[in-house]
Amino acid sequence: MNLNNIFSTLDSQIPIVALEVLAPEEATIIQWLTTQAQEKLESPVFFWNLGVSSLEQCLIADDGGLVFKPVPEYKRPAHADPLIYIFEYINNFSGNGVFILSDVHPFLGKNSPQLSWEILTRVKNLYHRLKPTDKRIIFLGQNIQLHESLVRLIPFAEVPLPTIEQIQDVLDSYLEYLRESAQEQDIAFTISLSASQKESLARAALGLTLEEIADFLRLTVKERLSDNSITIDATVTPLAVAYKTRLLAQMGIELGKPATIPFGGLDLLREWLNRRRRLFTQQARSLSLPQPKGVLLAGPPGTGKSHSAKNIANILNLPLLELNISSMLGSLVGESEGNVRRALKTAEAIAPCVLWIDEIEKALSGSGDTSGVSQRILGNILTFMSECTSGVFVVATCNDPSALPSELKRKGRFDENFFVDLPTFPERAQILKIHLERFGIAMESEYLEAIASQTEKFSGAELETLAAEAALLAFDEGRPQKVTLGDLTNCCETITPLAVQDAAAVERMRDWAKTARPASSAIAQTTTKSLRTAKFRN
Repeated sequence: MNLNNIFSTLDSQIPIVALEVLAPEEATIIQWLTTQAQEKLESPVFFWNLGVSSLEQCLIADDGGLVFKPVPEYKRPAHADPLIYIFEYINNFSGNGVFILSDVHPFLGKNSPQLSWEILTRVKNLYHRLKPTDKRIIFLGQNIQLHESLVRLIPFAEVPLPTIEQIQDVLDSYLEYLRESAQEQDIAFTISLSASQKESLARAALGLTLEEIADFLRLTVKERLSDNSITIDATVTPLAVAYKTRLLAQMGIELGKPATIPFGGLDLLREWLNRRRRLFTQQARSLSLPQPKGVLLAGPPGTGKSHSAKNIANILNLPLLELNISSMLGSLVGESEGNVRRALKTAEAIAPCVLWIDEIEKALSGSGDTSGVSQRILGNILTFMSECTSGVFVVATCNDPSALPSELKRKGRFDENFFVDLPTFPERAQILKIHLERFGIAMESEYLEAIASQTEKFSGAELETLAAEAALLAFDEGRPQKVTLGDLTNCCETITPLAVQDAAAVERMRDWAKTARPASSAIAQTTTKSLRTAKFRN
């Protein structure tokens, strides 16, 4: 059921519907439902949840705001169960009315520990008995998952996050409202935003609800009040990004920072990405070209998969979102899946973007999970990847592909599965060069090649450690930024690569790699350079 069809559904003798809404938008949606019910059904609207002491009628004030007025006829006996009593009240209510019942879905939820069979039965009875009447019920809440016996009875709709066009409309109207309020208080209110700057501000707010955007604007106006004047200009945009970052972090979504260090090597992965970067443009969408779905990057720990994910966002010129599934796991039944669904909807609202799921096997392997949460989260992610057409490019990184569910690894789920192996000889030299330059150290290529030839089993992370240790050694000996080949050699001998410590695991991963695409080109056997000769020349 579409949100805009909710009242045509109620008017067609379907007496109960469910509407999922994010908590910040609940009051706004109740106001919208009240207005629509009065206009399309000519019906009064009532609100109830376990937190209010009585039933309340929803009214629209002269200024357009929402008002709750207690219904004096509603008098629940002290001993009566609140939920059972409200259902009895609705059943016996004379006249027409739309009853918004908020946050009752845990008592009707699939596998919920709060599920009440008595309440579930009463809802089914009400569904059939209210059909010939003019009384209707709307279940309102967040993370709604109805019991199987109600799924085919009660249509479900979801309030989507606002589009950029809707956000721009709200920015125009709400900033004008704030300007008028400021003028009434003799406060100068200046809006200095060009059309492009206003669009940038709207894009910065993508992923927030309209109510959260209004909260941000009020907060910004309050903080910018000085000398009886307020200015809203382009400097508000980074503040909106910071505000959104804080809110999304509470949901387990991090707005990733662009990578400041390029990744070395991985030429095949880089080439594959460059061929697809234009598919996220408006021109490609206008030609109905298929949107890339994403890539799976698997390989031994430390080979640069996470760093590559950040660089992928740079290559595709898209914002980066990091999805931390572990932080979304809740104690209540259905809470974890609801959190993941909400996060995916947020990514869809911000799209086009890169959605990075790090170490995906830890969250979705299902190891030790007897409740089926991992399987349901996996189902949400797979459905999202197959149905999303807005341009969310999923980058999943994995240290152990054998722990991944087979339905995630099969061909066609991701656009491509890439194996990120230990760096090749030229890649090791390139990685060392990048990290040494971070510390202001320039080194001749022949010395880099000499060290690269002696670090065959080193991962990218271990090469970074090698460069850092050599820089620290030189600094400790009073030679800042003057690293010698001898420094690198000495530090190299103190590092035991993971590929040596756990060689069997690396070989198992290389067996899986036969079914994936290599991220780097194979190279011919390179003659090992003499470290002793190079060291002597140094």
